[in-house]
Amino acid sequence: MISSRLHGLIDWGVAASLGSASASGSLSPPVRTTLGAAGAYHASYAAVTDYGAGLRPWLTMPQHLALDAIGGTALLAIGLMMRRATTAERALLVVVGLSELAVVALSDTTVASGPSRDQPATYPPLDTPRPVAHDVFIVESALGGLLGKVLPARMTVIRLASGDLLLHSPTRFTEGLKRELQALGRVTHLVAPNMAHWTFLGDWQRAYPNAITWAAPGLRERSQVRNSGIQIDFVLGETAPYAWGDAITLVMVPGGMKFHEAALFHRPSRTLVLTDLVLNLEPAKLPVLLRPIVELFGSTAPDGMPPPYLRALIKLRRRSASHAASRLLDLRPERVIFAHGRWFETNGTEALRRSLRWLVR
Repeated sequence: MISSRLHGLIDWGVAASLGSASASGSLSPPVRTTLGAAGAYHASYAAVTDYGAGLRPWLTMPQHLALDAIGGTALLAIGLMMRRATTAERALLVVVGLSELAVVALSDTTVASGPSRDQPATYPPLDTPRPVAHDVFIVESALGGLLGKVLPARMTVIRLASGDLLLHSPTRFTEGLKRELQALGRVTHLVAPNMAHWTFLGDWQRAYPNAITWAAPGLRERSQVRNSGIQIDFVLGETAPYAWGDAITLVMVPGGMKFHEAALFHRPSRTLVLTDLVLNLEPAKLPVLLRPIVELFGSTAPDGMPPPYLRALIKLRRRSASHAASRLLDLRPERVIFAHGRWFETNGTEALRRSLRWLVR
């Protein structure tokens, strides 16, 4: 019998594998869409199952297995009915569906007890600026919902030569944080550095209506952004805006499907600020059954990489992305700050080189 703990490990592995397969250029678009939807479906209820690997104990193991059976049957049926797919693609869907049903049949419905986490995901104290270099501060924070149980969040604050503040990848807004920032300078620039790090902008724009919002290319066109009411004033280019002064070097790291990440290098302190180009999660801060999956992805400290789906996305423009990553290394940063996980406080260049091993030879 497959224990509930092992089943949880299989669930996250299957969800990740399906998600990675959905980015494969060797499969037709309908098959990629089917696999991507199946991966998201599995992850959605795995996260809320009471079996140790979940983030919320909302579903029992029998309920989870029922959803597994539905998913497996659906993949099997789609594989049999998708006439326009190749024989190999249809066989892939059928095999995945049958494998899912086999795992259901062999799984134990009882749940093993045990702690799911040794440490919180975040890095307290939260929502307060902490100096890390001259004119550079970080704000540790937390994400809402289930994601916040696994993924910490971090904002970087740079004080420009004018004394004004630039907020890179703004995290959640609080009045207490606003008061503390006012003691450091006036918030005049908000930076949304890639397609995922914009969701807290609304609160910051309401708190600082005169601040200028800068965004990575492609963000303004996203339907979620247009429907949110967020105002994007300027789209970042290949060089730092004149309004930021002359202390910051901007490097744009491109990817496929309009992905861009804006990396900022603060020259006076030799501090490089990234967002998702490095994911460096500490195993002790992860749920027990997620640790092997994150380690398999290569996203654990001390030299974590982005998850496979993001690496695949960036590799769609590998030549340009590799050139941009080489530029980051050529800057020789002493420290490297990013949004999620343990950032590189010392030996930044060598730590970054190891984390970019998937992109820079």
